[in-house]
Amino acid sequence: MQFAGKMKVRIVESLCIACGLCREVCPERAVHPKMQDIHHRYEVLEHECTGCGDCLPYCPVAGALEEYEVTGFDR
Repeated sequence: MQFAGKMKVRIVESLCIACGLCREVCPERAVHPKMQDIHHRYEVLEHECTGCGDCLPYCPVAGALEEYEVTGFDR
């Protein structure tokens, strides 16, 4: 269960260049590869992300990683 006010990070797929740097630096290992059509992409699993933001300064593309606030309860 997650509570309102907790920050998380997500990947904006339209901006992501799939370099994998966010995956390499994530201390929680919340960034996982996924296949989207024939392209290799990454996704942040919300239930594994602690919102620490360690990945943010490593992303070479401005806006490809974004922080957001979890609202309400999520089971």
